[in-house]
Amino acid sequence: MKLQYSPERSGFIKSLFIPISEWNALNTKSGNTGSGELPEWHKRLLDERIEAYENGLEEVFDSEEVLKDIEKDLY
Repeated sequence: MKLQYSPERSGFIKSLFIPISEWNALNTKSGNTGSGELPEWHKRLLDERIEAYENGLEEVFDSEEVLKDIEKDLY
């Protein structure tokens, strides 16, 4: 897969470009029909994660901190 990144001056990735043929292949593989409706397996996974969170079994992370950790490993 040939991805193109567009970093900001700070070094953080601002954009990610995926060729449309590869995007369509990913959507087909994931079961995304483009109808705007989530596939059933996504709904089940979300329900499981919500239940785990409500029962204190799933840890929640700050998305900004996670992105910073990921991006520092990229450079």
